[in-house]
Amino acid sequence: MENRILTVASSPHIKSSLRVSTIMRDVLIALLLPAIAGVYFNGIEGLYLIAATIASAVVSELVFSKIMRRPHTLGDLSAVVTGLVTALVLPLSTPLWVAGISSLFAIIVVKCLFGGLGQNFMNPAVTGKIFVATAYGRLMTTVPFSSDDAMTRLIGQAGGNLGEASVAAIIIGGIYLILRGVIRARIPVTIIIISFLYSAIFLGDVTVLGLNASVYLAAFFLATDYASSATTNEGKLVFAAVIGVLGSLFIGKSGNAEGIYYAVILGNIFAPFIDTFFKGKVDTKKEANA
Repeated sequence: MENRILTVASSPHIKSSLRVSTIMRDVLIALLLPAIAGVYFNGIEGLYLIAATIASAVVSELVFSKIMRRPHTLGDLSAVVTGLVTALVLPLSTPLWVAGISSLFAIIVVKCLFGGLGQNFMNPAVTGKIFVATAYGRLMTTVPFSSDDAMTRLIGQAGGNLGEASVAAIIIGGIYLILRGVIRARIPVTIIIISFLYSAIFLGDVTVLGLNASVYLAAFFLATDYASSATTNEGKLVFAAVIGVLGSLFIGKSGNAEGIYYAVILGNIFAPFIDTFFKGKVDTKKEANA
């Protein structure tokens, strides 16, 4: 009988050709479009905001690693991605020191204290935003969008949070991630379809949510966070539906312009519970980790 050597290794046991640095590089490329649009339509102050959040994210992870005597993971670019996403979900009026606190909270409290990359149960950037919005809300005035014209809203305009300037830029970035295999279409498409239907049926105007940039930003770049989304294929659809419905209600019914971001956090909290109802195939695709 042939002797076979059984090799025992620690998890994860599912292998993929994708690497964290490759994924993060693609996410950064996709994020460049809404970032550039945000700076173009809102002014050079947007670039300062981006620099502040990225610098804070990188320094926070480096200092935390030094204190805990762990090797830093800055080479995987995840801290840079978190910093950039944090800037994109903040209004332009956010003081730079508040923006820095948002990134610090995202990296240390949400990411590092829970074990690092892939261990966070909530999206770090969104949680950081909500934290500073709660603590320093009076210092963060969101300027309304300058126009209600459909074409203007699609192409780009000043106002809102930095990354919400151009719906088209966000969609192009999201499609790039899908084509690159970094994310799958099921979560963003589900969120967008539900938003369209709610807007058309209950608000009487499909453009209210159909051209709401925050919906697309959340659908493509926040809800697809691998660590904090559902893991089963069926669970991902339910997870996306929860975000789509709650986001639509918060924005359309309650009039909360930040509603979709709160919906993402609630979806993150319920994701493990949602997965308990499904025993189907686990989606092994490494998705964008914001």
